[in-house]
Amino acid sequence: MNTLLAITGRVPYSTTEEAFVQDELETMMRRGVDLIVVPARTQTAGPNPASVDSGLADRVLAEPVVSLTVVRGAVRTLLRRPGRSIRVVVRALAGSGSLRNFVANLSTVPKALWLADIARSREVTHVHGYWFAHPATMAMICGDIMGLPWSATGFRWDIDADNAMAQKIESAAFLRVADELGARQMAEKVASSTRPACPVPLVRTGVAVPERSTWEANPLGSDLICCPGAFVEKKGHLLLLEAVAARVAAGQDLQVHLFGDGPERGRIEAAIERHDLGGRVVLHGIVPLDELRAFLGRRRPVVVLPSIKADDGQEEGIPVVLIEAMANGAPVISTRTGSIPTLVTTGCGWLVQDRDAAALATAIADATQDTDETEAVCARAAERVSREFDREATAETMATLTGVAQTSGAS
Repeated sequence: MNTLLAITGRVPYSTTEEAFVQDELETMMRRGVDLIVVPARTQTAGPNPASVDSGLADRVLAEPVVSLTVVRGAVRTLLRRPGRSIRVVVRALAGSGSLRNFVANLSTVPKALWLADIARSREVTHVHGYWFAHPATMAMICGDIMGLPWSATGFRWDIDADNAMAQKIESAAFLRVADELGARQMAEKVASSTRPACPVPLVRTGVAVPERSTWEANPLGSDLICCPGAFVEKKGHLLLLEAVAARVAAGQDLQVHLFGDGPERGRIEAAIERHDLGGRVVLHGIVPLDELRAFLGRRRPVVVLPSIKADDGQEEGIPVVLIEAMANGAPVISTRTGSIPTLVTTGCGWLVQDRDAAALATAIADATQDTDETEAVCARAAERVSREFDREATAETMATLTGVAQTSGAS
């Protein structure tokens, strides 16, 4: 049986970060793929409950960046292939592109060498890194030392980071992207590289697509606004609160449910107080993905993600929370930033200019006041997601690309 070694950022030793990566790996596992999962770093002391329930946690090898186990494995690799190991590592570090990338890559070298030992002893046939940053560097070092095909998935910030990208383009079996903006960026990088034929397949981030009957009998939550996402600048929470305050001032009775946490929490709490929304906003914190899905399908709130292009240049790829909302029959409102317009196409939701709270307030009014039109929008959105973002199809595509697909199909 072919075996895939998947290197993640933190999954499943994480909370909701990379939930979409975990979802893809769990789907591949259910389809019979032989997986070994290694988080580059760990966020939590143990695997998250969802990974334990699914059985993914049983496929995980979790070690700190440096441990006795990691050092022993790294030494075995260096003793078996000293010259090749040193050449591969030096090449990866030399191409880091920035001090920040260099430090991130250097910190994972022992673990990458350990993974080469794991790949040898476990007869791995393909190595894949989720994120073009240090997880892809680890995949490249492991794969190149062992002479194994390796690949990586890039989403958004990690494409911009340009971490050893020239070296990765030169040796990867393929570099997968998840949206059109990423595809255009990578096409430019590949065209100017020493290997202009490097494959860059566009494979969507998949979600669970429920039967329409699971949500269409539930009424729209026209008085409910939901914003799932990390409390970071580019998510635009402050604009949402300003828009909600405007609608409340116009006489609309709204309740707001915020799912997530992060460095902007203090500013968000201050804005809630400033706009006198304390009795209208519920801060749920970080919740498991299944709990969020249940809320979306059962309550069918208007999901608003007022993303902006942040001051540091960061912007969205295709936010998975919008895909999840559309799959579960919830209407979506977002902005024309990043790759969002490639998901929320005409008739599948409402898009406004970023940083425009007044336009956001108008979109909220439109989405909440014409129930028949909003139901039609939800139906079109769900159909769009089912055609292109079904996790079963995307997981099968990834299993095929990495050469580990099982002919028996889904179990």
